[in-house]
Amino acid sequence: MEKFKAFRVHTVDGKPVCKYEQLTLEDIDQGPVVIRNAFAAITYKDAMAARGVGKNVRTDRPAVTGTDLSGVVVRSEDPRFKEGQKVAVTNYQLGNQHDGAYADFSRVPGDWIVPLPDGLSLYEAMALGTSGLTAALAVDRLERAGLKPDDGPVAVSGATGGVGSIAVDMLSKRGYEVVAISGKAEQVEFLKTLGASRVVARDAFMADKSPLVSGPAYAAALDNVGGAILDRLAANMMPHGKVAIAGMVDTNLTTSVLPFVLRSVDILGINVSRQLNMAERRRLWERMANDLKPNHIDLIARPIPFSELDATMDKFFSVSTVGRVVVEVGASAPH
Repeated sequence: MEKFKAFRVHTVDGKPVCKYEQLTLEDIDQGPVVIRNAFAAITYKDAMAARGVGKNVRTDRPAVTGTDLSGVVVRSEDPRFKEGQKVAVTNYQLGNQHDGAYADFSRVPGDWIVPLPDGLSLYEAMALGTSGLTAALAVDRLERAGLKPDDGPVAVSGATGGVGSIAVDMLSKRGYEVVAISGKAEQVEFLKTLGASRVVARDAFMADKSPLVSGPAYAAALDNVGGAILDRLAANMMPHGKVAIAGMVDTNLTTSVLPFVLRSVDILGINVSRQLNMAERRRLWERMANDLKPNHIDLIARPIPFSELDATMDKFFSVSTVGRVVVEVGASAPH
């Protein structure tokens, strides 16, 4: 039986131990569709699993981690998928309870798989992945709630992160005036290249503590942080403003009801886990291949070889990563 390379997390005395190993298909979790993985991505959840932060991976037996993958079907017992078909899988239990993306092969349930739409390469699919799907859902929900480019500026917090950078590009492409909020002064030009009209320093944005900021600045916002940032975004909303919440860096909620009552501000929760049904996933992937496809994927994402995966995990805790990191599991990314 053919052996292949995989990155697994073992739990030893309650602590994670990461190893590159040689496995066979019989060593990984079962699934009716076998995918030869081309690319994966690193999400914050993957870094947490590798470093034992939170409960993000099973501990009763070793786990191939990696929550996002793109690849080609090599065998399928599910009639919906054919050999040679390009596909993507994100979220569900991939990489935490079910062996995931950091291996040359994965075996997954058909209900988790999205056929890759025309207009997206396997590399581009992972440059987007969970972050792109989150940004796309946020833009989609804001627009379905009535947001239009003429309504006014749209703020994006955590703008240099995976979700934030993709959202800046998507919103700009859709014709919105985008205001990026970031604590990374060195990334101002990067954000403007993606389409931000202005970049506001996080400390300056947080300076006004008023429950309702006079002269409200934003028609809408995408919050990728939570906590005090969400409070300040709500206080800065125009009447009938809309805030999409995708971030949980700070899960505490300390704010005033005044923006929501006196300015009729709406809150939209954004979740692309199992709560997002497959029909919606496929529709959003189609949008990401068309009107929501970022103009600057080459700037938002950077490829790394499979061998650098473990070393790159730590950078997610120092908040030094910008955009998306794509792992070349079984293919070389375009440069």
